[in-house]
Amino acid sequence: MRSAWSSRKWLCFPSLYGIQRRPRLLSLFSNFTNVEVFMADNNKEKVEQLIQDGLAHHGAGEVEQARDAYVQALELEPENAKALDLAGLLCMQCGEPSAAEEFYSSAVKIEPDNTRFLLHLGILHLEQNEFRKSEEALRKVIELDPDHSDARLYIALVKRAGGEREDAKALLEVAEELDRQNASYKKWLGLLSLETGDLVAALEYSNYAIELDPLDISIYSQLGTICNEMDDFDLAEKSYAAGLKVDQDDMRCRAGLAYTRIKLGKLDEAKREIIEANKKGGEEHPLVLAVSALLDSFLGQKQEALGKIERVLTTESSSLDILLLAHQLMVNLEEDEKAEEILETMQNLAPDDARVMTALLA
Repeated sequence: MRSAWSSRKWLCFPSLYGIQRRPRLLSLFSNFTNVEVFMADNNKEKVEQLIQDGLAHHGAGEVEQARDAYVQALELEPENAKALDLAGLLCMQCGEPSAAEEFYSSAVKIEPDNTRFLLHLGILHLEQNEFRKSEEALRKVIELDPDHSDARLYIALVKRAGGEREDAKALLEVAEELDRQNASYKKWLGLLSLETGDLVAALEYSNYAIELDPLDISIYSQLGTICNEMDDFDLAEKSYAAGLKVDQDDMRCRAGLAYTRIKLGKLDEAKREIIEANKKGGEEHPLVLAVSALLDSFLGQKQEALGKIERVLTTESSSLDILLLAHQLMVNLEEDEKAEEILETMQNLAPDDARVMTALLA
């Protein structure tokens, strides 16, 4: 059997886990050449044990040990599709998409009807903004398993990325019917409902998501955003505060709470939240900095406000959340020309987003 992986370099050393890149380890795969490999029966159990060891290390965030276990498994059985898939997953999580694609593609070539491998390949393409390839792989998953709900979730995200939000909602509604206990489906349905202007549905889905997964900090931030859009600032304040009880260092909730207190006219309390965020290392967090700029605009500190928002926009010009805040700031400062420029950018970025349309009408 000819090795499908032996000429590859393993490049999986992410800052995510604080692992230092080491040239010796980076060249592990480059030391192999294509050879004929014959696997003795008594090695099969060893390969399976190595895969299980790799999974255990993988789950614990022990990247080097996980990789070493997968390397050893693939040395014994280069065409082991499960090991190839796991190697791809590790590379994907480590920020090495090219290596991940090679591993996933090799696994799919060996087992073309394996929905897990196809799903991973589709997710990778989605993260790389290769939407056509992503949908192609994910559609194959549904062909093989018509009730595969996760494939529908990721196709929905492909559709959302292309601005097809109603199609995305329809796909997610089917996924949610297939798995009513999945908090992620409800969270995404809540976000899509927010983006399409159905605030009541957005609120309901987000509340359901919190009931199913009360430790997902992102849902509290989403719920706070929805409540602010509904002008229910008291409930928004409670939502962000509840999120901070789950994780007091979450900057989205901290910034959201400060923003809500600005809307309530509690400028001193908003300022305290910004100070607290800065103490926790969030002074350069885009949302914290943008909300801080908005607060400055209400405090009569025009130059400080403009300086901060310009810093944020240099790196976050494609973030709708940031652009919405920047637009509010420019309107508040009566910088009409800049407000119009930002509004035009938002229209190009998300023309069918209900919040953009509201800003346009205003």
